[in-house]
Amino acid sequence: MKSVALIVTYNRLSKLKNCLKATLLLSFDNVVIINNASLDDTAQWLSEQKDPRLHVITMKQNLGGAGGFKYGAQYISKNLDTEWIFFYDDDAYPSANLLNQFEHIEKKDYQIFCSKVLLPSGKICKMNIPYKKIPYSTYETFLYSINNNKFLPNFNKQENVKTFSFVGAILHQDIIRHYADHIDEKLFLYFDDLLFSYYLTKSGYQILFDPNLLFIHDTIIDTNIYQNKKIYYLIRNLLSLRQYQYSPFSKSTIYLRAMYILILCIVKGRNIHSIIHALKGIKDGFLCKNENVDK
Repeated sequence: MKSVALIVTYNRLSKLKNCLKATLLLSFDNVVIINNASLDDTAQWLSEQKDPRLHVITMKQNLGGAGGFKYGAQYISKNLDTEWIFFYDDDAYPSANLLNQFEHIEKKDYQIFCSKVLLPSGKICKMNIPYKKIPYSTYETFLYSINNNKFLPNFNKQENVKTFSFVGAILHQDIIRHYADHIDEKLFLYFDDLLFSYYLTKSGYQILFDPNLLFIHDTIIDTNIYQNKKIYYLIRNLLSLRQYQYSPFSKSTIYLRAMYILILCIVKGRNIHSIIHALKGIKDGFLCKNENVDK
């Protein structure tokens, strides 16, 4: 089985060191790292790494996860002879038996797999949970808010799902070759993996969630997003989903979710700057302005 790890990094050198250490312990044939124009010592440190499997690509500007994964997938498709591409961020890393577990999975008609992603504490990482059923309508969104069991997979068994996270997604080279261009780099930070995976589902592909495929996501899940600039991208990208043919949410659901986020921003953020970012996100989302304002 030929395999490639595709990792996107930006300004998280300490996390990247842990990520790469765990990655290089596995028998990946190649490891592609997209350095999104990091401003710390990432470039210098990467230049000192001697493992022959490494391919380090330094971008001229920060393209976000979507842009990094898109460029990396295109690079792999054009330059590397492989079967399977494993996607993950610099603050995540694979379990020691990941490749062994994956090799023993009955692939059948599947060309897309997604992993169970845990926090270092052992708890499920909520931001990386795939949808078994997408709460598309406002009614389904209401049901999801009451009881999400019908919408999320059983974390202890294999199940077909409709979406995946870019942390722990495993795609066959044929998928990358034909669909990498559909990763939308304009969705900086949020909803890029949701939109791309749902597009693949609507294109007729099945996604298999397997809890034996395990990644650790070394992140702080309780960080108050409502007090920082990320709220801009969250609302803007959510509203931008209106323009896509295969949007995972209806327009009414998108508006409802955006309103809910704005309310939480006011209540939990309690910060005039975060509210300004949220309002700017609403404006740019309606105007479909998707450039990365951090460039």
